[in-house]
Amino acid sequence: MIKRLTTISIATLVAIALTACSTEKKEAETKTYKMSAEEVYKASCTKCHGAHGEGKTEKKTPRFDDKTAAELEYALFDIKKGGITFTTGTDHEIMEHNMQKLIDQGYDYDIKSMAQYIHSTFKK
Repeated sequence: MIKRLTTISIATLVAIALTACSTEKKEAETKTYKMSAEEVYKASCTKCHGAHGEGKTEKKTPRFDDKTAAELEYALFDIKKGGITFTTGTDHEIMEHNMQKLIDQGYDYDIKSMAQYIHSTFKK
């Protein structure tokens, strides 16, 4: 009897945990953004990274035209999530600081979409 109650309890906890994980994933998948990756880039990124992803040495901003889509996605993830990892060796402190301000102004974006936009638009 105790073994059966233990099994039922464990099964219930696993089901609850899986439901919570499933709900979080669905919320992330259904998030919509006010602007496309292209619109966000043109409105908020060109000032520092250039209209063609060339970067600006006077602002010490990296160029994008020499990065793979995976490198861009990883760097954007690092910046958007507040610098939780080390990426390509560049300093992201300024972008990490400004990211929340950009999001508050409506310049939020899907990381994968932005990486794909930058790569497909600016890759040499």
